[in-house]
Amino acid sequence: MNYCVNDGPPNCEKSANPVQEKLGAFKFVVWKQDSESTLLLTEAFSLVMASRAKRSQRTFLDYGLLIVLSVVWGLAFVAIRMLDTELSFVNLTLLRWLVASAGYLALLPFLGKPRTPFSRVDVPRLLLIGFFNVAGYHLSLNYAEVSVSAGLAGLLISLGPVFSALLAVALLKEKIGRRLILAIVLAVSGAAILSAGDLSGGSAVYGPLAVVLAALSYALFAVLAKPLVNKYGALPVAIWAGLVGTVMILPLIPASFISDVSGLSVAGWQALLYLSVLSTVMGYSLFYTLVEKGGVSKVMIQLYLAPVFSVVGGMLLLGESVTMDTFLGGAAMLLAVWIATARRRTLQE
Repeated sequence: MNYCVNDGPPNCEKSANPVQEKLGAFKFVVWKQDSESTLLLTEAFSLVMASRAKRSQRTFLDYGLLIVLSVVWGLAFVAIRMLDTELSFVNLTLLRWLVASAGYLALLPFLGKPRTPFSRVDVPRLLLIGFFNVAGYHLSLNYAEVSVSAGLAGLLISLGPVFSALLAVALLKEKIGRRLILAIVLAVSGAAILSAGDLSGGSAVYGPLAVVLAALSYALFAVLAKPLVNKYGALPVAIWAGLVGTVMILPLIPASFISDVSGLSVAGWQALLYLSVLSTVMGYSLFYTLVEKGGVSKVMIQLYLAPVFSVVGGMLLLGESVTMDTFLGGAAMLLAVWIATARRRTLQE
């Protein structure tokens, strides 16, 4: 017979015996504690599972955005190559960023307010981000694609993550290990294989070198932007860096700017709007958002896919050829990117 106290477990009977009542009370306390512990464990398990599901959902969304960014930026190399036949590389850079700045100004009242008031201490960093983002990266890349194919430019720009790892060594005092040395050797070898045909042309040597300079600028503004993105938010940094960079290149406007722009074809305007709206306004907003959420090394993974879309887009839209050198050099470059970014992820973890 189970003896219990008031509100005890079911199937128990009362007893007038004090000893039996005390024993019943003890059993009730044990039963109640077990029930509460089970309830707490159930609730904790539910919370853990819900948290894991939400985290998996966020991860899936992040990688989905990375794929979108890879497609948009991969095909941007094709659009640049098309526009380089109608505009000078300077006019192309100016027109792209003037149109993009109009988009940024439209977003400014809604998305341009930073989380905290902007500090004067961060002004030099913002100026550097604007310079490397607009002038350093885009002037170099647009100049390069006058002579370099869209596919080759997309593959060579993959040097960006390797440069990011080197910058971590220089700026963050990280040690240079064997993995990074191997990544550098592979990257240089891949770049040499990809550029072999252009380098043999003598005057075309500056095209591949300009892409390498663009990759270095890409790595610089990505690394420099991380602290500001964390402090002020992704979209304010994207908007203000774009506007500041555009102001920096305004002195480069040539006398031929108006006449060149007025002679742009319908296909040229379509390519220009793609570059300005999708690749620049939307692309950089996505880029800085992902930098804020996942760090630079995670975002650099999009460089695994962007060259694929640039090569395929160059083949389908521009009739560019793909040789064995493209496959071998591209494989070496992407392997170097994987080694460099894997090293950064290991250090961050």
